[in-house]
Amino acid sequence: MENGGEIPSGWADVLRGERALVTGATGFLGSAIVEALLDRGARVRVLARGDVLGPPLEGRDVEVIVGAMTDERVVERALRDVAYVFHVAADLRMFPAAYDEAYRANVTATRVLVEGAERAGVRRFVYTSSGSTLGKPRDAFDGPVRTIDETCEYNFDGLGWVYPPTKFLGEVEVIAACSRGLGAVITHPTAIFGPGDWKKNLLPLFRAPSQWYGRVATRGTRSVCDVRDVAEGHLRAAVLGRSGERYALSGELLSVSDLMSAIAESVGGRGPSVALPAPLVLTLARASQTIAELCGRAPLFSREMAMQSCFRVWVSSAKAERELGYRSRPARQSIRDSAEFYAARGWL
Repeated sequence: MENGGEIPSGWADVLRGERALVTGATGFLGSAIVEALLDRGARVRVLARGDVLGPPLEGRDVEVIVGAMTDERVVERALRDVAYVFHVAADLRMFPAAYDEAYRANVTATRVLVEGAERAGVRRFVYTSSGSTLGKPRDAFDGPVRTIDETCEYNFDGLGWVYPPTKFLGEVEVIAACSRGLGAVITHPTAIFGPGDWKKNLLPLFRAPSQWYGRVATRGTRSVCDVRDVAEGHLRAAVLGRSGERYALSGELLSVSDLMSAIAESVGGRGPSVALPAPLVLTLARASQTIAELCGRAPLFSREMAMQSCFRVWVSSAKAERELGYRSRPARQSIRDSAEFYAARGWL
């Protein structure tokens, strides 16, 4: 269904009884998309590496296909009788040694999945990319905050990065499939908070206020959104989005200092007292990455992470708001809900 004007109140009705395949279903966003689909009466199938889904989906009425996304036979079985695909799975690592594995997960697997979706004749393919693939001025470390959106073309070649380049190449695979007739859309979520982070990816941020490094921030900004709103945004993109289009799913603008202060407030700790300039942050990251490479381990803070944390940009969701009816709740509410989720499990 293509959105040609006012958004119908029953937009989600078409999902009822339809089979949807979700990759990355045990992750933070993927599990939220599964929940949103189940709430709307869809039949959910997940493609996972193992048959134990863990707490996010434990006891939920989902069908599990076990296997690798790069295995064409597994993908063919997973896509049988599927109307909607939500390809959320990704390798999130951001350091050079991870490039080959990230390419396999973010590019090769996407190619296998979109080609399988073409053969299976799925109705709509939703590819979860990232706000990090939207182009940014390379000098956006100082001065006023710049606004970016889906029209800002990827411009990070030659920097030695891993995550944005491989996610962008995944987008290229999807757009190529669109040109061949696949109905597909691309989403660009930004900094996601909210309950349900069972893999504890964001937990270090909520433990930071009790550590020395919690006193320090960069001068960058973050576009903060909520996992529940982004999950619904994916369903809206599947039903209402225009094939071949990109939709940024963003939220409230916070400086990194304000974000860390809000996190500190949510856990009863102290926020940062100093915001470091970008050149110093990049120097520290370069040292961290070099030491990690010499020791043969993943860096705690890579140069890629540093640059991303220093950008002073806000990702606008105006297009998704206008065409999909997307909305994101206040950032501090999402942050409080994250803290309550962790605290309820004794993780703080």
